[in-house]
Amino acid sequence: MNLVPGLTQPPTEERRSNRLIALEGVVLVLAAPFLLAPELSAVATAAALLALAAMWLAALFSRRPVSTPFDAVMIVWGITLGVGILATADPAETLPKATGLILGLAVWRFVALAAHSRRRVGWAVAAMVAIGLGFSLVGVIGLQEIPKIPILVQLNPFRAQSLPGLAGFTVHPNQLAGLICLFLPVIISLLLAPRAGRSSSWLRLGLGLAALWAIAILILTQSRGGWVGAVAGLFILLILWAVVLPPSTYRAAMWAGVGIMAVVGLGAVLWIGPAELRDLWLNPPSETAVGSLVTLNYRKEIWPWAVRAVADFPYTGVGLGAFRQVVFRLYPLPFTPGQDIAHAHNIFLQTALDVGLPGLVAYGALLMVAAVAGWRVARRDVGLRAAALGVLAGLAAVHVFGLADALALGSKPGIVFWLALGVLAAMNREEVLGSRG
Repeated sequence: MNLVPGLTQPPTEERRSNRLIALEGVVLVLAAPFLLAPELSAVATAAALLALAAMWLAALFSRRPVSTPFDAVMIVWGITLGVGILATADPAETLPKATGLILGLAVWRFVALAAHSRRRVGWAVAAMVAIGLGFSLVGVIGLQEIPKIPILVQLNPFRAQSLPGLAGFTVHPNQLAGLICLFLPVIISLLLAPRAGRSSSWLRLGLGLAALWAIAILILTQSRGGWVGAVAGLFILLILWAVVLPPSTYRAAMWAGVGIMAVVGLGAVLWIGPAELRDLWLNPPSETAVGSLVTLNYRKEIWPWAVRAVADFPYTGVGLGAFRQVVFRLYPLPFTPGQDIAHAHNIFLQTALDVGLPGLVAYGALLMVAAVAGWRVARRDVGLRAAALGVLAGLAAVHVFGLADALALGSKPGIVFWLALGVLAAMNREEVLGSRG
């Protein structure tokens, strides 16, 4: 089953195919702002959707397809996504999520199609990091909104700044933290990779600066879930490196890092104490070393009603992005009716609410395919290993973050998630995997 057109054609047809790919990339870049923020212009958003559809139809009739590991599950995912869109009772809430998801799928498809060489895969990885850093640059405007930890509010140099004209592209601090969980392990993994020579010094310097920037913004988001997700991502990254490397001093160093992190984590649990941790869960205090934990009560109020909504609408969900409205219509939440709860604060619950249990199964299958595809690359190709392991660790980190929050389907930063899956699809192309060009 094939979804992504390939390049196994005669030279003339191949040139024509390359031109069509390039044109699709131009259309994607022009369409992206209006799909990320459809409120900018309804006409431009409709035109962007029609232009993408036209490009896909043109590709369908002009190129031979090539398979990717994601093809079958992407078909199922697309069907469940359509159900989630049609089932909504709140089109205004669904529209930006739907266009964001369509953009994400378009990015996945384009990367899987266009990155047909190792050099292009490298550019795709660079784009993933650059887009993540770009969102973090724009997203700092939102860091002044939630003063959980006073000292971090004071340290935030952006708290009095504004970004005129970019309000439609800003993201919530917690979503920004989830995004950083996704791409920071890629940067760290590239830094951990054995050096290829002196020519990589400038690249490593740039990666080091990018990592410091991302870590600083992650701290300023004050997202405790983001901090936990990032640490978990680093821990998983070290394990992946330690498992995949052949016996060596470098591998021993990775295992040593795993051991140190495990000992520190266990020591922190013992220092706090099981009883204290239980009390933190049952009665979250308003003052701790990392700010107020009363938002945990907020989540504990939402989760049971989210489960109830999934049980009430198991096959369709409540509609893509519609939970924030539906929950107040159907269930007696102890919140002010005008309060915006945004999402279910759990990525798996939110996915089931958006596209039903079939959609949740498809989403889980996407993650499983990504894990298998990334591990296949990491084991077979030393040159692509660092990027593949970084993407895998990033996917793990963002879902640890997603246990108490969510980088919700169709959210603006979610484009990086689909780009990451596109990178894994491109890496698994036979002309890329194991090649030297």
